Amino acid sequence: MNDSLPRFWLRLLTFRATQDDYASLGPRHALAGLAACWVVGMGRYWDDPRASLLQHLGAGSVVYVFVLSALLWCVVKPLEPLLFSYARVLAFITMTAPPAILYAVPVEKWMTLQEANHMNLRFLLLVAAWRVALWVHNLRVWGRFSPGTLVVAATMPLAVIFWALTSLNLQHVVVNIMGGIREADKSSQDAAWSWLFTMTLLSVPVSVASALAWLLILARDRNN
Repeated sequence: MNDSLPRFWLRLLTFRATQDDYASLGPRHALAGLAACWVVGMGRYWDDPRASLLQHLGAGSVVYVFVLSALLWCVVKPLEPLLFSYARVLAFITMTAPPAILYAVPVEKWMTLQEANHMNLRFLLLVAAWRVALWVHNLRVWGRFSPGTLVVAATMPLAVIFWALTSLNLQHVVVNIMGGIREADKSSQDAAWSWLFTMTLLSVPVSVASALAWLLILARDRNN
């Protein structure tokens, strides 16, 4: 489909992408998406005094999308070998980056630290739900997965995703949970990091169950 990139991007982010749209994902989409990942990666940490230099430069977010794309590709490729290439998955994942610009909103400038914590947690929940829903839309429209296979493909990577996000911010989570954080070192992101740690623990049994179901689906398809 010959279409302008902004219009394509808007359709994708508003769940209006078609099979033709997903089929057209290519290098230009991946490059634009990587640029968006870099920008929102810098925005996420620009006012965090405990972030590392690489986090301030947005490098972590760029590396993360390559790893996340590889993980999701490993899950869906055996289910639909002809439809999902790594390049197409990478292009799609990078183009879901813009909603994360909410992380750059400096809510702590006009809120108390506690209020900013709660607001950043809401931002995190909103962006996470938005991205997961976009991935489910991709699996349904492009992958044409059955409802059961769709649920398995969407939930199987959750534990690894949450673990990776938590590891990227482990210093925030551990210090906050242990209660050893100094007032001067507190960040408006602390509630979000604690939520990630909790979700990592809760998602493990879900991912294990989905992995078992994934193996059963592959075995069934092989026998058929």
